[in-house]
Amino acid sequence: MPLEMLFRAANYAVLPFWFLLIVAPRWRWTQRLVHGPVVLLLLTPIYAYMLFGYAPAPREMTFLTLYGVMIGFSAPQIVVAGWIHYLIFDLFVGAWESRDALRRGVPHWLVVPCLLATLMVGPVGLLLYVVLRFSNKRVLEYDETGDR
Repeated sequence: MPLEMLFRAANYAVLPFWFLLIVAPRWRWTQRLVHGPVVLLLLTPIYAYMLFGYAPAPREMTFLTLYGVMIGFSAPQIVVAGWIHYLIFDLFVGAWESRDALRRGVPHWLVVPCLLATLMVGPVGLLLYVVLRFSNKRVLEYDETGDR
């Protein structure tokens, strides 16, 4: 499959999961699909193949210097892998935001803008959720046990 098609397919693959988080966070299938390993099982093999099997990484690629990372991201398969990395981790963060909000009683309609921001600009969305959660529940910890 051409890299452009893989890139688009990965983008579209995560959208139903985001849709479920936004419109049906309490639905049992949202719990099973979004909060389970489905996205990992779907996208991680493609991610790994782009990094390790598609083509050799550029010779000067390294994650230890800015120049080395720039060299790496000059290879289209590394860009696709990097994008899939973002897609997986941003969805993981969005799923955590949704779970945490449900557990702590943060109104879902307030969480939706945070989820949309997390989809588009991950860390900004997470920060918005953390600020929302603090202003709503006075909680800063990231524990999974709920209110103390």
